[in-house]
Amino acid sequence: MSLSQIITDSIKYPFSDLKKFAIVGVIALLAGISNVFPTLGVDNGAVLLIGIVISLIFALILSGFGLSVIKKAVGHADEIPDIDPVNNFIDGIKVLVISIVYFLIPFIITLILAMITGAIGAGLDNVVAAFGVIGVLALIVFIIFAIFEIIALARFAKADEFGAAFNFGEIFEDIKNIGILKILALIIIAIIIIIIASIIASVFALIPFVGIIIAEILIGAFVVLFYNRAIGLLYAEL
Repeated sequence: MSLSQIITDSIKYPFSDLKKFAIVGVIALLAGISNVFPTLGVDNGAVLLIGIVISLIFALILSGFGLSVIKKAVGHADEIPDIDPVNNFIDGIKVLVISIVYFLIPFIITLILAMITGAIGAGLDNVVAAFGVIGVLALIVFIIFAIFEIIALARFAKADEFGAAFNFGEIFEDIKNIGILKILALIIIAIIIIIIASIIASVFALIPFVGIIIAEILIGAFVVLFYNRAIGLLYAEL
């Protein structure tokens, strides 16, 4: 599939089953409930703490469900997968571990670069310049590992093996075969589409009381289904 076909398919995909779209949206709402509570004027400490716990649980379920969306797309299936709370939760934990690993590596590299360039412990005269250089290098490193993480998740979804997400040699080969420019273009276009969708959803947020809830459901469901579908279709090219 061409990049335009992947994007077009992924935009239509969330609306292929409105019932499942609504269910995913409710889960997304629960995953973000800790942010919704303050907006609704809830300021009770105990309630906010419960909200954080609920958000964490459903965020993991949502993350694991996103993996199943990738798996469906890699297998060229068009239907939205069913929610499986237990398995989605377990997969969500695995996705979290993968994300942490692919965040820690560039963080450590950036820290080492900071030491090499003298940003850490540098005098006031040199620290601004040093951090400027590190900022550019850190951005490049984080983008590289973000690409690796995307392909790692796709490999994990396809193989259904946790270790597949850490086979750096094969991941690098997959990136070369897909094309790093194509992956970057997909990421940039996806971000633009998500921003546009967020702006549209924010209009609903203006509705008193229920607006923020409607907005969370709409944007939450769309982002999870659209973004993971796009990743899966991209990897299905291999």
